[in-house]
Amino acid sequence: MQRLRILHLEDDPMDAELVLATLSAAGLEVDVHLVSQREEFVLALSRGGIDLILADFALPSFDGMSALLIVRGQYPDLPFVFVSGKLGEEAAIESLKSGATDYVLKNRLSRLVPAVQRALTEAKERAKQRKMEKELERAYTEIQKRAEDYRNLFNSIRDVIVVTDHKGKILHVNQPALQETFGYLPEEVVEQNIGILFTDDDRAIGLELFESKGGAQGRLIELDFRRKNGESYDGELYALKRLDRNGVPTGNIGIFRDISERKKTEEALRESELRHYQFQLELKYAAEIQARLLPRSYPQIPCFDIAARCIPAKQVGGDFFDWQVVSPTVVNLTLGDVMGKGMAAAMLMATVRASLHAVTMYNAPAQAVRLAEQALGLDLENSESFVTLFHGQLNAVRRSLTFVDCGHGFVFVRRADGTVEDLSPRGLPLGVPGDKLYQEGVVDFGKDDALILFSDGLIDARPELSLNNQRIAQQIAELPSAEAMVERLVALTAQTDPQPDDITILVVRCTA
Repeated sequence: MQRLRILHLEDDPMDAELVLATLSAAGLEVDVHLVSQREEFVLALSRGGIDLILADFALPSFDGMSALLIVRGQYPDLPFVFVSGKLGEEAAIESLKSGATDYVLKNRLSRLVPAVQRALTEAKERAKQRKMEKELERAYTEIQKRAEDYRNLFNSIRDVIVVTDHKGKILHVNQPALQETFGYLPEEVVEQNIGILFTDDDRAIGLELFESKGGAQGRLIELDFRRKNGESYDGELYALKRLDRNGVPTGNIGIFRDISERKKTEEALRESELRHYQFQLELKYAAEIQARLLPRSYPQIPCFDIAARCIPAKQVGGDFFDWQVVSPTVVNLTLGDVMGKGMAAAMLMATVRASLHAVTMYNAPAQAVRLAEQALGLDLENSESFVTLFHGQLNAVRRSLTFVDCGHGFVFVRRADGTVEDLSPRGLPLGVPGDKLYQEGVVDFGKDDALILFSDGLIDARPELSLNNQRIAQQIAELPSAEAMVERLVALTAQTDPQPDDITILVVRCTA
């Protein structure tokens, strides 16, 4: 049995001992905390864990009624019993009105145990009653909330929901969907037949769906509906039976949806798909043409092995490589990267390539680039674009490459011993305002030296590899041919999907 924790307000130790003895004699196991001052009482009360308060009515510095008011202000259900030597009838009545559970005179302590037991029982009942009241209050609040949620949900649905009886008489309808779709207020349609929402041509079909024996449960059909102003529109009706908790049909539910905009959208989508198909077809042809613009075979130059690849990020791209055989021992090499990707870059790429083709055959690299820049200047300005370009002339007899770098920079020579040599000088891209003084550089080749030329798409494809000239050179170490080097670098980008940018690689390897 759990021990009874009692706070006893009493200034006479003898009386307190007598009270304790009386409770113990009745078999009650109690822990009594005895106090006689207000401060002691308030402190003990604040610590909690009290099952019962016993209090003398009158004390020299504190009185039981004040203690009762303190307790009722903080713990309205805590049992409070006065145990006093003197307690007149008026005082006793006043104490009970103020919230005391009971009172016992000290000369009649035989009533103490029954009074305590009754007080504890009543406290339990009050606690139980309060708990039930709180649970009922919570349940009622939850019911109200759910009802409000269901109403809000019903009225927030954008489709029009109409509830009817077996004969098609409208019982409920959600708003504002009704007014937004049909133009009616609820009071204009409730108690009316569902037929007012259909056009004359489709009324019979609509009414059939709402017949009790029509088997309309779960049927979806497209019909013409009529608004309040007489206007008709394309609609969709989903009709089903309204069932009670036992599954017995009690009426019908119709969900009306305005699909006129959807019909327009579907038609627009069909037209868009047709245009997209035509565009994809044109894009496919453009990709084939662009691929044919690139060289189809590698130049045969004594003492050199040349290979290249161009992989557009989209079907067409702005990167390109090119070469022109000037003589059996001289070949012009070009790699360009037009800003951006896709169709716009591809169109500009074709223009740049054509301009270079017109001037590179009979001009040194620097002069050829100057002439091309003059021809392209207006087009680049109008398109607000620019082109990075590397153009060089390879002489097999001298085993050297004379080149111009127009803002490209993604080029180096890997020597046979594995060292990496960057190339300079470097100028501005074509189309960028500034000093158009293009300076030539020269690089000489020894056996197994290789020129590696690429676009920034190679680096962008795998940023986690942190590719730079040194690491790229390591990837192609000891490979036997320019073609093998190109394939190894292309393989580095194979895991990229989607490819972020065009990738172009050109390798020139000295074999003599």
